[in-house]
Amino acid sequence: MIVQLVSRMALLAAALLPMAHLTSLGVMEASGFVLLMTSGALFAAESRVNPAAALRRVHTGAAIPIVGYVIFTLLSIGVMLDQPNDQIAALRELKWALYFFAFLYFFDRFWSDAWRRYIPVLSSAVALMGLFALCQFIYGWEWPRPESVLAPWGQYFRVTGFFNQPQSFAGNLGMATFFLLGFTLTQFERGSIVVEKPPVHLLMSTALGSMGVLLTLTRSAWLGTAVAAVLAFGRVKTSWGATALVFLLVLSGIGWYSASPFSDRLSSDVSGNEESIEIRQELWGANWRMFQDAPYLGIGPGQNLSRLEEYYQEAEVEYGVIDRAHNNILEHLAGQGGFVAGFYLIFSGYFLWAAYCLSVRQGADGFVRGIGAGSLLAQIYFHILGLVDSNFFDQEVKNLVVWVWALTAAAHSRNRVAAAT
Repeated sequence: MIVQLVSRMALLAAALLPMAHLTSLGVMEASGFVLLMTSGALFAAESRVNPAAALRRVHTGAAIPIVGYVIFTLLSIGVMLDQPNDQIAALRELKWALYFFAFLYFFDRFWSDAWRRYIPVLSSAVALMGLFALCQFIYGWEWPRPESVLAPWGQYFRVTGFFNQPQSFAGNLGMATFFLLGFTLTQFERGSIVVEKPPVHLLMSTALGSMGVLLTLTRSAWLGTAVAAVLAFGRVKTSWGATALVFLLVLSGIGWYSASPFSDRLSSDVSGNEESIEIRQELWGANWRMFQDAPYLGIGPGQNLSRLEEYYQEAEVEYGVIDRAHNNILEHLAGQGGFVAGFYLIFSGYFLWAAYCLSVRQGADGFVRGIGAGSLLAQIYFHILGLVDSNFFDQEVKNLVVWVWALTAAAHSRNRVAAAT
C-alpha cells in the first residue's frame, strides 16, 4: 500500500516536470524534489528485496564519468574553498547528479508505452508558450516580478516567458521544441506511429515553439535553432535539409534588411551588440587565465565569479562586467579544473551517442526512435548555446537537460537489453 502511494506521487511529479520546465522554477524545484525523494524511497524498498535489480536500473555508461565529475569537484571544494558559505553553495550545484540517478531509476522502473500519450500534452504546452511569447514580444506581457526584466528593443520586447532571463526561456523552450521535433519527424517515417494524432499537428506545435525561441532575440538560440533544424530535416531526407537551409538563409536575409530588432541583433552595428561581444571576450580571457593559474582543481567552484574583478584589474579591461564565463567548458576549467571539464565532455558525448543510437536503431519502435531523435536534437541545441553561455550553470536549463539525459540513458539501456534478448 505504501509503495503504491509513493509510486503515484512519483508519477504525478514526473507528469508535472515537463510543464514546469517551461513555466515555473518553483514548481520545477518542488516536483523534482518530490521525484527525487520518491525514487529514492522506491530504490531503497526494491534494494531490500532484490538489490541486483535495483542497481541495474541505475546502471549507465555515463555513471563513471559522472562519479568522477562529482569526486574531483568535491576535491576542488575541499582544497580550494575556505569559506563554509562557498562550500555549501558549491555542494548545492552538485545535486544535479543525485537528480540524474533518481530520474534514471524512475524512467527505468515506470517505463511504459503508455507514455506516448503524453506527447500531445507536451506539444500543447510548447504551442501555448510560443503564443505567449508572441504576445509578450508585441505587447510586453510579463508575469508579475519584483522588477521588470523585459528589455525593449525598439518598439518590441525580448521575451522571457515566465522566467527572469531571455536566455533561460530560450534554452528551455528550445530544448522542448527540438525534443518534440524528434517525435514529429519520426512520425513522418513510413510505417512509424508515435501518436495517433497526424504529424501536421505536431509540426504546427514545433513551429510555434520555434517562433517563441526566435522572439527572445537571443542570437545563440537563433544559431542553435538553425543548426539543429537543418540536421533534423537533413537526417530524414537530404532534400529536406537543403530546403530548411535555404529557408533559414532567406529568413536571415529578410531579417538583416528589415530595419527591425532582428536586423539589429543579426548585425553588430548597435553599440549594445558590440559591447556584448567584447564583454564575452573579456570573460573568456579572464577565465582562461584562472585555468592557467590552477589547471588541475581550478580556483574553486564559483570562485571564477567572485574573483573575476581581481583578474579584470590585472588585465586592465574596459568593461569589467561580473558574470559567468559564458561558456560551459571554460566555466568548468576555471572553477573546477581540467579533470572535471574532461569528465563533463565525456558524459556529454556519451548522451549524444546514446541518443543517436536510439534514433537509428532498426529494431526499435517509433516511440523509442522519437525519444532518441528528440534527445539528440535537444542536446545539440543545448551545447551550441553552451558555446557562448554558461547554460549548464543556469538552474532552469540544467534541470531540463538532466531530465533529457536520464530519459535517454533509461531508453538506451532498456532497448539494448531488449535487442540482446
